[in-house]
Amino acid sequence: MERWGGLAAEMEPLTVQVLNGCRMRCDLTDHVERQVYFIGLYEPVESLLLTRLLKPGMTVIDGGANIGQHTLTAAKAVSTGGAVHSFEPIPTTFDKLRGNIELSQLTNVHTNRSALWNETTTVRLGMPATTTHNAGTFGIDMGDSVSDVEADAISLDEYVRGHDIDSVDFVKLDVEGAELAALQGMRSVLQRDHPALLIEICRKTAARLGYDVQEIWELLVDDLGYKGWAVGPWDDGAGTLADLRGITQQNVLFYDEGRMRLPAMPNLKAILEWAWSSTRDS
Repeated sequence: MERWGGLAAEMEPLTVQVLNGCRMRCDLTDHVERQVYFIGLYEPVESLLLTRLLKPGMTVIDGGANIGQHTLTAAKAVSTGGAVHSFEPIPTTFDKLRGNIELSQLTNVHTNRSALWNETTTVRLGMPATTTHNAGTFGIDMGDSVSDVEADAISLDEYVRGHDIDSVDFVKLDVEGAELAALQGMRSVLQRDHPALLIEICRKTAARLGYDVQEIWELLVDDLGYKGWAVGPWDDGAGTLADLRGITQQNVLFYDEGRMRLPAMPNLKAILEWAWSSTRDS
C-alpha cells in the first residue's frame, strides 16, 4: 500500500464510507488518507478504543484533528447530545477536516483552525525536511522545515472558559511534540474534570521542543493521580505502565481508575477485520 498507493496521485480524492456510516474524501498521496482508504481506518486500534470508551452526551476534545477520522468517530459515539471540539492549525488540512464533517452531515462538531498550547499566542509550524506527503507531521518550532505555516494557538483552559463548557470527558492529543505544552494549558480542566486522555508519546518530537516525555508522566500520574496504559491489541504491546521511560513512540491512555474501566481489546487480526468491514467505496 505504501509503495504503490501513491501511483493514484493524479486521481481526484476518492470518497470512502468509514466507521458508523461517516464518509471521508481521501487523497492517496497522503500517508494518513491512504491508510483510511486501503485499511479502513487510520489507527484502527485507537478507533476501536474510542468506540468503547465514549458514550452519548460526552464532550470530547480532539487536539491535532488532521482530516478528522477520530473527530468523526467521536461525534457519532457521543451522539447529538454530546459535542466534539476539534483543533487543526494547518489551513489545507483544516479545510479537509471541515469537508469531511460536512460530508458526514455531523452537527455536533465545533472546529477551530488553531493549535492547543499553554497560552494564547501565534505559533509557526513546519513539516520536517525528511518527511513528505504526511500533513500530520507539521509541528511547532520545526528547525529543518520545508514548509512554514503561521497559526493561532490557545490554551484549552481559556477555550473552555470562553465557550462555557461545563465538563470535558475525553481529550485526544496528537500534536507532534506539543503535548506537554497543551497539557500545561489545560491544567484547570484536568483538575476539575479528570477527563481520560489519549496521547501520542514520541520521544523525538518531545526532545525537539526541549523536554523529556517522562515530564508528561510526572504531570499526569505523579501530580494529578492518573494511571497510564499503553494502547494496543491484547497480543501486541498493550498493558499497564509504570512510567514512560521505555517508550520511543506509542499512544498512551491516561485515565482515572475511579471514573473509567479499561475495555477488553481483541487481538490485532480481529481489530483489522473490524476496521475493514466498516469501510467501502462511497
